[in-house]
Order: sequence, then structure tokens, then C-alpha cells
Amino acid sequence: MTPFFERLLLHEDGAAPGPWNMALDQAWLELAGRPVLRVYGWTEPTVTLGYAQSLAKLRDSLPTWPVVRRWTGGGVVLHQGDATYSVIVPATDDWAQTSALESYQRIHGSLADALCEHGVAGCRLALPEDVVEAPFCFVAPAVHDVIRGRVKVAGAGQRRGRLGLLHQGSVQQVLPPEGFWRSWAARLAREVEGVAVAPPEVLARARELVAGRYDLPEWLEERDDRLPKR
Repeated sequence: MTPFFERLLLHEDGAAPGPWNMALDQAWLELAGRPVLRVYGWTEPTVTLGYAQSLAKLRDSLPTWPVVRRWTGGGVVLHQGDATYSVIVPATDDWAQTSALESYQRIHGSLADALCEHGVAGCRLALPEDVVEAPFCFVAPAVHDVIRGRVKVAGAGQRRGRLGLLHQGSVQQVLPPEGFWRSWAARLAREVEGVAVAPPEVLARARELVAGRYDLPEWLEERDDRLPKR
């Protein structure tokens, strides 16, 4: 497969609380000058809700874990021992204009191929006949999710707009081996540059987003925030 990008930043991040993880993804989208693959973990088991989901309707079916609302769509994801990543494409990159369906197909197709190459045999993209409707992401394959047999092993939510494309994904039921993310990054881009720590301006913006959005009860409940209008 031809690489999507000429240059890609690979940010293999550590574990963090839910609000910080969501804020850092958004900060990267707002400020990155080139595409970023961010790989990260969670300091404790955490629930993420899709942007449009109703917490009031789902509350009784959720575990007693911290809950954070994503800026991306999709269903409920339970983060406990999963491998979580984001593909962040600024609006200045032509690939940000890729349609939703095509971007899901191409990102997940590349991910499925990489998993197979690293010993996770049988991964493929879900077809219409594999689709299940349910509010919990990993019991509900959508078209172009990654499945293995009848088990969904990778899904994602996206946000698209004037800032570009944010694709937040999770790999579950299988454990990517050591070195997997750099290997996959090399499939995504012709040139990959590792980043140990996000730039100061990205970290500063993430702190603003935690305080003004992702750590607020009104964001979790009603998608309201206290951010200045831009």
C-alpha cells in the first residue's frame, strides 16, 4: 500500500487520565503542522463516550469507572488493557479531505495488514453483513472496522472539520507486539520522526482544554464547555 503521508510524527506517549488523553489529541489537531500518530495508555480503567451519546441513557449500563466524553463520534469504549491510538491530520494536509468512508477503510485496512504481518492472523475489514447495532463499540462492528473471525479487534471514532481530521482508535482482544506502532507508522508515511514529548504549546493548550472542557461535568453531561469562542 502506498503511504498516506510524506512525513509523520510518531508520539508514543505514556499513560494518562481520560480528560488529559482527550485534550492532548485535540491540542495536537489544533497545533500540529503535519500528521501525527499518537499512541497512549490510561492510568486507570476508563470509559469514553462518543460525542453524540447520552450519558443519562447509558449511565446504568456503564461500569463504575471514570467516564470522559470524546470529541469524536462512535460508541462507548471501555479502556482496560487496550492499545489506544490517534491519527491526527491537520487541515493543511491534503489527506484531511479524504471522505469519512474512505479514510476508515484505508486506515483500518492498513492497521489490519500490519496486525497480520506481526502475527495476529485473520484480521480483515468488516463487511455490511458483519454489522451489529449497539451503543457499545466493541460488540458492534461497523463497516470497515477490523474483525478477526466474528470478534471486533479495532474500531474508531472520527471528527472532521476546519481543523482537519481526528481519528481516535482502540485495539482490543489482541496485543500489538513490541515495535508494532513504529512499524505501522512506516506504512502510513515515507518518513517517520519520533517525538518523546509533545511541544510546549501543545501541552499548554491541552491543559486549557482539560480545565475548560474535558474535566467538566457539563461537558460530560451536555457537551457544554467554558472555552473562549474562537
